[in-house]
Amino acid sequence: MEQLRIGNRFIGDGQPAYIIAEMSANHAGSLERAKEIIHAAKESGADCIKIQTYTPDTLTIDCNNHYFHIDNGTWEGENLYRLYGKAYTPWEWQKELKEEAEKVGLDFLSTPFDNTAVDFLEDMGLAFYKIASFEMVDLPLLSYVASKGKPIIMSTGMATLREMKEAVETIFATGNRQLALLKCSSVYPADPADMHLRTISDMKKEFGIPIGLSDHSMGSLSATTAVALGANILEKHFCLSREIENPDASFSMTPEEFKEMVTHVRQTESALGRPMYGPSEQEKSSLVFRRSVFVVQDIKKGETISEENIRIIRPGYGLHPREFNYVLGKTCTKDMDRGMPLTADAVENYLTFREATAGDEKLIFDWANEEETRKQSFHTEPIPWENHREWFAESLRNPDRHLYICYHGETPVGMYRLDREEEGAFEISYSIAQEYRERGYGKAMLSAGEALLRETHPDAVKLTAKVKKGNEASRHLFVALGYEEMETEEFYSYSKLME
Repeated sequence: MEQLRIGNRFIGDGQPAYIIAEMSANHAGSLERAKEIIHAAKESGADCIKIQTYTPDTLTIDCNNHYFHIDNGTWEGENLYRLYGKAYTPWEWQKELKEEAEKVGLDFLSTPFDNTAVDFLEDMGLAFYKIASFEMVDLPLLSYVASKGKPIIMSTGMATLREMKEAVETIFATGNRQLALLKCSSVYPADPADMHLRTISDMKKEFGIPIGLSDHSMGSLSATTAVALGANILEKHFCLSREIENPDASFSMTPEEFKEMVTHVRQTESALGRPMYGPSEQEKSSLVFRRSVFVVQDIKKGETISEENIRIIRPGYGLHPREFNYVLGKTCTKDMDRGMPLTADAVENYLTFREATAGDEKLIFDWANEEETRKQSFHTEPIPWENHREWFAESLRNPDRHLYICYHGETPVGMYRLDREEEGAFEISYSIAQEYRERGYGKAMLSAGEALLRETHPDAVKLTAKVKKGNEASRHLFVALGYEEMETEEFYSYSKLME
């Protein structure tokens, strides 16, 4: 999906919802109140303050016949010309309001309703434009706004899919593709039951651009639901108080309500998170309550592992239950007492190696970018794909580097790397896939790696390794395997002479 850029901010999937506070007529004719609204919007969590740029004469004509009378809804009984006279924001205020918004750190947005308004806003240096639902069908106006080459956010109230496509094509025909659309119900206030918010997801598939909601309903339910459905932008009318009489007050949010809505939206975004499988950080402590393979009868070193001496039980410190059948009939490498978890290092020939090939590029990339792996690495930032591809290709070409994929059975569980430092000396680096950690795989891998080195490099005389400070699991592992430890300012170094 394309993203929209407003200044240094990107709007689209993967970004927080962009929240617009629509001032509209809520200034009720007072410049000072308009400035207060800007400050209150900032304090309430808005990203942007929006006004409207029109006069009664740019929207309609002064005519009193029945065509120009409103017969229902919030403004029933009003004449269009008189209504717009009450609601408009004087143009002589607008530069000052833009400066006030910029001073408090809010983006400033306006809706032009004719070409003269566009020209006025261009002279004022407006960074992006809003198109109202009722003006979406004014294709010459859309073309003129788009010709300025700036981002556009367009409401789509009442529009058929054909009308939406026509409007989008009109804008794109100018060469300007900086566009977002807002689902909108052009009723004031709108009934959530008549808003059909699932249209947001459909619009995203249809247009491939950011989609949001221009919300005229009361409360924050529709806004938070829209975010859950993927809305990238939210627009809500904003007032200091609904007691201040003006044409838009009855369906506008007060600062307290708006702030609560922003909180709900951000909580919703946090709860949505990202596609993720496996335990969350909070769940990790509960992994110990899973079942795993445990010793239920004492096993002596050299004895055979069988259904009589191991079982799948709680807690979860032993091998994964899927390994139960795999270890049956294998030899135990050390004495194991009843009640001890069966771990990989206690099973003879549990792990095997094969040399890495070009087809392992993505597998190793995914392991390298696991959260815990990055945390324990000397460079903690995620590794970009292109950087990894270059490193991996060079590693396969380098005669002094040997990359291995470590397996148990047919399942890859980690990577083992040997780098020749000098004649007969090799540095070890290894990583274990997240789900196999703390199950003895590290010790089994390093032990099996020593045997592999003896087989492939009979001239090897020494193994070395470096461990980042704070990585206590790896530190204890190397010490347990007989490596000599030396502490430096940033890491521990290890060395071991081959026997």
